[in-house]
Amino acid sequence: MADKRRRIYYTKGQITNGLITDGSEWMFTDNVEYIGQYHTYTTGEVFSEVSFVDGKSRTLIPFVNIKQLNKQTSIGFDLVKNFEYDNIKTLTVKKSITPNPSQLTPTDSDIKRGWMDRYFAQKVNDDSFLELSKKDFGKVGTATGLDKILWQKFKIRWKITGPTADIKNPDGSIKEPGIENTNRRTILTTSDNYPSLKTYIIDYREFAQP
Repeated sequence: MADKRRRIYYTKGQITNGLITDGSEWMFTDNVEYIGQYHTYTTGEVFSEVSFVDGKSRTLIPFVNIKQLNKQTSIGFDLVKNFEYDNIKTLTVKKSITPNPSQLTPTDSDIKRGWMDRYFAQKVNDDSFLELSKKDFGKVGTATGLDKILWQKFKIRWKITGPTADIKNPDGSIKEPGIENTNRRTILTTSDNYPSLKTYIIDYREFAQP
């Protein structure tokens, strides 16, 4: 039976295709050693086949010699090997500390330069988003922040001053970028890596200054 990936979409940069193992490296979750081509993801996932084939690719986990498990030594069962195997079968993720909803306000410095940074985290297993403060963004992966295994953080530059729409030259080129058009382009570009972002942010004039 084939397995499913955590996410629906991955960019090319998040996948390494065409890897090969000669054995003693990976196995299926049913303990069968795997030999052949496989591919990996920046999320830590590893699947059989040169690239993902829905209905065929299967999850791979680090190889453990099953024949050595439960082997009784002179002092009893090899508990170390059993403990190692149990741990690679499960992924231990610490409980994340979810920050309070971020209440962003452009600073005087932001307004002067015409843009501000917006900070986000995407949950890898359901594509939900949180907008974070700069402080909470820096805490991702720490004991007091979101778990970096469950959440991927990123930031975008958000235009807040200027005309609402692009001002164009007679030849159609952009003379002065507009707030709404610029932020729309930013979201579309960032959505290459985070596809659900374009449904999460729909107000391209948010934080715009008069």
